[in-house]
Amino acid sequence: MPLVASSFKPAWYLRNADLQTILPALFRNVGGIHFSRERITTPDEDFLDIDWIHHPSKKVALLVHGLEASTESNYIKGMAKALHQNGLNVAAMNLRGVTHEHHELRTTYHSGATEDVDVVIKNILSKDQFDEMVLIGFSLGGNLVVKYAGECGEQIDSRIKKAIGISVPCDLNSTAYHLDSSAKKIYRNRFLRSLKGKLIGLHQRLPFQLSEKEVRNIKTLVEYDDRFTAPMYGFKNAEDYYQRCSSKKFIAGVKIPLLILIAKDDPFFTIESLPFDECANHPLVQLETPDCGGHVGFMITHPWGKYYSEARTLQFLGS
Repeated sequence: MPLVASSFKPAWYLRNADLQTILPALFRNVGGIHFSRERITTPDEDFLDIDWIHHPSKKVALLVHGLEASTESNYIKGMAKALHQNGLNVAAMNLRGVTHEHHELRTTYHSGATEDVDVVIKNILSKDQFDEMVLIGFSLGGNLVVKYAGECGEQIDSRIKKAIGISVPCDLNSTAYHLDSSAKKIYRNRFLRSLKGKLIGLHQRLPFQLSEKEVRNIKTLVEYDDRFTAPMYGFKNAEDYYQRCSSKKFIAGVKIPLLILIAKDDPFFTIESLPFDECANHPLVQLETPDCGGHVGFMITHPWGKYYSEARTLQFLGS
């Protein structure tokens, strides 16, 4: 059955969605992680940074982080450590612009920018060091991973064996409008502060007019996507961007085993974000929706303890 029952059972005091979301971000500390950085050039003469943990094996996992995060995020480090300890090389990509202190080009990243994921995958596999690759994405990165697998379909590189999306915003439209609601403003405002701060540094190099005052006056994520993301990347408006880049419309095209793990209480999503219909009859896709877990949370006991998302990833990869 593609709609699988979940065995995730956190401690009773961690069954709150906001605690599951916030505590790992603030208090988790993953020790023993030492990345080595590789910088690769993109076809448009920009660059992407990949952070590596090497292992003698022929297997590699590509990790893709979420919105306004990086390879320094606790969930990336935690997953990287778990994978490395179980015999995989780890390549964690920083999405475009994340590590660019003096970014001179007119582009960053967005929820549908799978072309950069493709550049990283091809770069890694071109070295002929690896026989197997798996793709693992979190939140926005999960949307990219699912979308990429669906876009590639039968043409996906045969060395890519499996993919996993954790806390995936499969429906970008419902996610954006939900985060813009007054009940979720604590999350929306955190993202907007970061996004607008970067856009203020970029606005003078945009191919369309957007003043610093106009940037500062943006109040919602939908407005941000209307004013910047859509015109920047060739979409008609925010809703066109959401419709064309939501990963749920690409699930049908997936031709490798795929696990999607989303908590039903994820504070970023509504029920419309969960791709039940798209996964229900897909022979290669497993959708797991535990009752709790928050957004990229899945703590079992406490922030510095074990995480179900990592244990479940290892189980799926080993099955």
